Amino acid sequence: MALHYDIGLILISIIATTVAIFIAFGFVDKITQSPSKLDDSTIFILPVVAGTALWANHLFTFFSTHTNSSFNLSWPLFITWLFAIMIAICFVTVVMMLAPKARYFIAGGAHTSICTFGLFYTSNLAINGMQRTQIDPLMSIIVTVIVMAIMTAILMIAYWLKNYIGKNDTPIKITLAAGISTIILSIHFAFYSVFTQSIDRLSTPESLTGFKIATIAITLGLLSLLIMIFMFFLLYERYGKNVFKIAGTFRPVSANQFDKNNLSDPLTKLPNRRAFESHLRSAEKRCVRNGNAFAVAYIDLDAFKPINDTYGHHVGDTVLTKTAERLNAAIRGCDFVARIGGDEFVAILEEIDSDDDIRPVVSRIVTSIKEPYFIDHLNIELSCSVGIAIYPKDNQGNKLLVNADAAMYKAKDQGKNQYKFYDEEIESANILMQNLQRDLTQAVKNKEFSIAYMPKLNCKTMVAIGAEALIRWDHPTKGEILPNAFLGVAEQCGLIQEINNWVVDECCRTLVKAREVGLDLNISVNLSSYQFRDANLVQEIVKTIKNHELHPNCLSFEIKEMAAINNQEQFKDLLSTFKAAGIKVILDDFGLLPVSLTYLLDLDIDEIKIDKSFIAMINKDDGAKALIDAVFKLTHALGFQVTAEGIEDKAQQETIIKLGCDFMQGYLFTKPVKQDELLVLYKKLQYKQLQIDFDMPITTTKKA
Repeated sequence: MALHYDIGLILISIIATTVAIFIAFGFVDKITQSPSKLDDSTIFILPVVAGTALWANHLFTFFSTHTNSSFNLSWPLFITWLFAIMIAICFVTVVMMLAPKARYFIAGGAHTSICTFGLFYTSNLAINGMQRTQIDPLMSIIVTVIVMAIMTAILMIAYWLKNYIGKNDTPIKITLAAGISTIILSIHFAFYSVFTQSIDRLSTPESLTGFKIATIAITLGLLSLLIMIFMFFLLYERYGKNVFKIAGTFRPVSANQFDKNNLSDPLTKLPNRRAFESHLRSAEKRCVRNGNAFAVAYIDLDAFKPINDTYGHHVGDTVLTKTAERLNAAIRGCDFVARIGGDEFVAILEEIDSDDDIRPVVSRIVTSIKEPYFIDHLNIELSCSVGIAIYPKDNQGNKLLVNADAAMYKAKDQGKNQYKFYDEEIESANILMQNLQRDLTQAVKNKEFSIAYMPKLNCKTMVAIGAEALIRWDHPTKGEILPNAFLGVAEQCGLIQEINNWVVDECCRTLVKAREVGLDLNISVNLSSYQFRDANLVQEIVKTIKNHELHPNCLSFEIKEMAAINNQEQFKDLLSTFKAAGIKVILDDFGLLPVSLTYLLDLDIDEIKIDKSFIAMINKDDGAKALIDAVFKLTHALGFQVTAEGIEDKAQQETIIKLGCDFMQGYLFTKPVKQDELLVLYKKLQYKQLQIDFDMPITTTKKA
């Protein structure tokens, strides 16, 4: 059977298909970069419009290779249109996925190849009619499998291209669009050998068989060419013109390039910090050589620790693995992503000319992490904060990473689930932070700290029984600095443990002096969540206590409720260690979280401290009073003692005593005092009922 075609129409068909595919690439790009603008009508209309365009293009190409044919049936054209819509639905579904696995591409290729078979079958029905359309079973299987491979490859290319917005964007898309259009034309020739007219199949079997073999060979060859073109551009957009040097030389690759144990994160399989630092240096060299810029995006998961504490580390590990997959899917082919810490990732975004080249990529990162994680029948919701610094504008090397980290913290401070560029405001804050770190390092060296003590009284006897230690930084030029202004910085720069050791030692010195003057008291010290990570924390505390020849029960440690909840497993381990050492633990700021009462049964603590915000409302709101009453009764039933902090007037004092509170603190009695004042005050309070003449000024300043 001779094939009748018009070479002019075929060329026009290839050009038209190339233009259509190029436009489709751009359309998918726009939707990907602005996912928030999508609504249900857009998602429904897109496959219909794309399918109709595919249907029209198919018919044009089909008739270009069947110029001697005429219509026998018209109704199959409607079925042809439906098959085209089904192909478009599959393409839109797979390409618009955030992080599709390989099986989705394969399933999409199978779906589109079957629909393509139906497309050509109904097209042949329209021309040849039911009686004259014959199917060669063997050829139909061979061609369908070939088309499945082609469609799978095209789906993967389309998905890859939607994330690519580098300098080679347009030439890559035009070249691949032309390659795909040529492949589509070869599919038409391949299916010509499947659907034949019975009369011709019987008359010219040899020539027909040769034609079938030729079409299969051409199709496979074009598929191989398409894959080679794709792989070439994949290398070209990563290495630029150096790809020709790579192809033209046979230098052995250094062992470090394949040392996965040293360069790969064992959990997520992403590059690790060492690999990131190496890639960062290479990116800087490329930019110096080519005059380009690149960005570092510091990615930190918001509230990841509660996932480990609530669901277990195996769920947390799965979340990190899936996060790595999503990040790989969100970045472009020219970009690089690594895991540099527990829940911290960093991406290097190359080939950028302005912030507009960065925003779509980072937006995809933030959006992809926001999608729910379905793990072990759990629906886990997460978000991330991203900070961006640009080379060379925002510094270089490790300082670039530091600046990106500062921008990330700014994103967290402003509500999380967003990204921030490093700017002058962040730079000023960063300079202040660096200066504060420098001064704090010097302060630790010179011991520029002091302790203020907030007395704690027994509600029944009105006798002072202890005090809470509050650290102060006596800055040589700025004066006294409260802990909230510098402890966070101390945690970030790794000084918190050294400061805490000094506080414990200083409190022990105060206890020794108190013992020398005949005073028996307990001092409580605040711990931060950062200190939970120190496996030797309790061991060092016990060592300090023994060095001062004190009993462990003379010290207590306060841990904020929020820190305890966010680190439940670590907190329980810490409790058992403190308990074994005979040291009392107090749960501070109790009542701020709605889950407080549910986990008290599990905690082996000695005392809880009601947050002062409740005490402030105790005589103003009957609900607050009833709630505090219920908390007092519940905690006493569980064997805990209760402290009310923030007592500022007589009415509050009388109410908490009536409700059965054990201990109290507040400016009603005194403001925080230094060591010498504390000992004088305690000699006054510990041996007789409270008879304060209020010679110390009462202040309403918030407790530090």
